[in-house]
Amino acid sequence: MQRLNFRNIPRGVSIFVFLVLLGFITNCTLATKTHRLYEGPQLPNDETAQILCTGERIRINSVNGQKSPDGKDTFGNVKIVILPGNYHLTVSFSGTSMAMAYGENGRYRYNIYYRHDSLNNVDITMKAEAGHTYLVTSKHDYEKSRWRIIVRDETADRTILKEGPDPLKKIRTGDNRQDRIRYQS
Repeated sequence: MQRLNFRNIPRGVSIFVFLVLLGFITNCTLATKTHRLYEGPQLPNDETAQILCTGERIRINSVNGQKSPDGKDTFGNVKIVILPGNYHLTVSFSGTSMAMAYGENGRYRYNIYYRHDSLNNVDITMKAEAGHTYLVTSKHDYEKSRWRIIVRDETADRTILKEGPDPLKKIRTGDNRQDRIRYQS
């Protein structure tokens, strides 16, 4: 049986295969999942509402007390299809930041990495209208360790809710001191 020799594959084909695989992996990790949170047959878009949560920082923990059908703590990047009405959402925040540090009287520099998590989950209420799409997003200020929840009605192009600011806890997660950049002396 003859072994496959990867050196015989043309460079262009290798690059193409790499890019296709990279695109597939990226698409799978960033894909927005859809959950339908009502019983019965699927209804047309003009009879339902949608809640979008596509950011890396903001997380929907529950909708009317219902957790993610995937069994996870949060819904993640998601489109939630709901019936019109009043909804209670529990949301949280988790983000990352970096700060530059200097050592040996400024002779080298390195980065320090932090994670910022909301101290408490935030409960919000909103009224969903048929045919509307609502974007759940946030604003944050890492220096003041604060964040605020924002809900936008994308269909009507207006902000319907702005809550906060709420506190963040700052956790140092590491640094790259071993890769420090030395300055010429």
